[in-house]
Order: sequence, then structure tokens, then C-alpha cells
Amino acid sequence: MFTGIDRNETKRYKSPNDPDLSNPTIFTLGLLDPTVRNTIEDSTSFFDIDPKNPNDKPKMNFSLGKRNHLIVKYGLKGFEGLVQPKTKELVKFEVTTGHFGGKLIEGVSEDILNMLPSNLKMELAEVIWNEDKFHEDDAKN
Repeated sequence: MFTGIDRNETKRYKSPNDPDLSNPTIFTLGLLDPTVRNTIEDSTSFFDIDPKNPNDKPKMNFSLGKRNHLIVKYGLKGFEGLVQPKTKELVKFEVTTGHFGGKLIEGVSEDILNMLPSNLKMELAEVIWNEDKFHEDDAKN
């Protein structure tokens, strides 16, 4: 039997790549609303078929940076121990509310998202996106 997905489930995640393993940043990750997930897929993947040559393979383009940014924007639900780069003070988790995928939804503030390195966004996005493995102890927390 299949088991359904609880979209309200969250997971505490510690990156195995955290440079301070004795005092790591702990992220709280959530699952994406299905409409938001579909909008991310639709807005970050493009297929182009040449009408003059319909038998040619379609051209495909994936905007991975944008995809990871949006996944983390709507899937990151909190963190503990993220340090501001200039002041070295702890960053307060902040969300903003806006429309995405036809829904009014909360997402991480752009200031915080812009603070995260792209390799960390990619790592967090992969954990959030793989909802079928979300309940597993991927990071061995």
C-alpha cells in the first residue's frame, strides 16, 4: 500500500557540509504545496519543438538556479544558527507573503535567500524536492 504525504510535516536538517560541525546550523525544512511544486516545475523547465522540423528532438532548458531558489523560498521553514556575514550576529528567520502559483503563500525573505550560497541552496532544495524520501534520516541527524 502507498502511504500519503503529510504536507505539514517538517524535518530538522543538518548539512554534512557545514564548516562548523561542532556548532552547525540546523534548518527546518517543509514540503511544498502541490500547486507551488507544479508552478516551480512549469516555470523552470522549457521544451521547444521546431514546427518546421517536428521530427527533430525538442530543445530542453532547465533553469536550475531559479528552481533551487524557489524550492528553498517555499520549503525552508526556519533555521537556528545562521550567521550574518558582516556582523557575525545570528540571522532572524523572516518570511514574506506573496502570490505564487495562484496562491497567497509565505516564503523566505529575499534578503535571507540572497545570503545563502548556491551550493547550500542546491543541497536544501534536493532534500525538500525529494518528498518521497523526506521522512528518511538523510543527514543522519
